[in-house]
Amino acid sequence: MYVHIGENVSIPIAAIITMVQVDKDLKSPIAHYAGEVLNMVPASDIKTYIITDDYVYGSGISLKTLNKRIHEFYSIMKR
Repeated sequence: MYVHIGENVSIPIAAIITMVQVDKDLKSPIAHYAGEVLNMVPASDIKTYIITDDYVYGSGISLKTLNKRIHEFYSIMKR
């Protein structure tokens, strides 16, 4: 029950608290976060922040694609 979030990194789906799409025109959605941020791509290429209990991951994969991967997993599990 893992989701691939880019750069050969997969995290447990259950560990995800929320995912936030990056808008380049607005202030960073994690600017107030004091924990460790793991950027898996250069900061300019981050499309989504995935927030877990332990880390915030900066992913180059879009929020739409990550949601699609999670929903596909759960649809397979319901069969």
